[in-house]
Amino acid sequence: SSGINAEWPLRPGYLLRIAAHSKLREDSNFRVFLEYAKDLKVRSKNKKEIIGGFFKSMTKNVDEALLSGQKDKDEVFIERRTFLEDYHNRIKETTKKSELLSASTNGLSVDYMQVAGCLALLSTRDPTLQRFMAQSAITFESLQKLQKRTSTDEDLKLTDLFKYYQRETQAAKSLLYRRGRALADKEIAESKLEQAQKKFKDIPTAEAYLEDCKIRFESISDMAKTELETFKNRRLETYRKHLVDMSELQIRHSQSIISELTKGLELLKDL
Repeated sequence: SSGINAEWPLRPGYLLRIAAHSKLREDSNFRVFLEYAKDLKVRSKNKKEIIGGFFKSMTKNVDEALLSGQKDKDEVFIERRTFLEDYHNRIKETTKKSELLSASTNGLSVDYMQVAGCLALLSTRDPTLQRFMAQSAITFESLQKLQKRTSTDEDLKLTDLFKYYQRETQAAKSLLYRRGRALADKEIAESKLEQAQKKFKDIPTAEAYLEDCKIRFESISDMAKTELETFKNRRLETYRKHLVDMSELQIRHSQSIISELTKGLELLKDL
């Protein structure tokens, strides 16, 4: 578990959600994953799988476009769909900005290391400035380590968080898509029943199909309401925790940087 926590802080919570799910916790693949003691090696997709995934994705995108004009009478789902579309676009932009922030912070740590290297080199060229340059190089090396740690924390506490909820939002959108597909199937079944009644033909078959579609639609609607409400509550709690943690880490890193600079200046004064 320590390896999982170090690699991705959000993963333990994700696994706990699966374990708490009424159906997924009984999945045999999930049990194998939890009980497997060795390192997991996942093979890359072959060409057939890549092409199959492409056509499946393309078919889904076309189907989503066709369902976009669907008239939904449930105001709750209309509001959730609108929110998720807007939220997903915003979280994608936020993820990009967070990646740029982390890259900028990491770039500063690289600059510190280059400055430290230059100062160390100068200390060997000019005997009169040897101690001054050497001590300055040590200070910048320490600053580089602190800056690198700050960059890592930004990745773990911000960028990974946004990437995680980018995927979570896509999963919520997919759930609403499946509900929309079930609603379309129900409407088609109602139309087929009307045609069967007009022709006085295959009425029992049409009625059975409509009943099956209604049950599927009601089932996925109930599940979607529960999942979306859980998604909302969990999102707020997770964001609050990670942002508070990130704020505390930023304060700690800033204090460490100030302390290192102060110590460095004091040592330079004593030379």
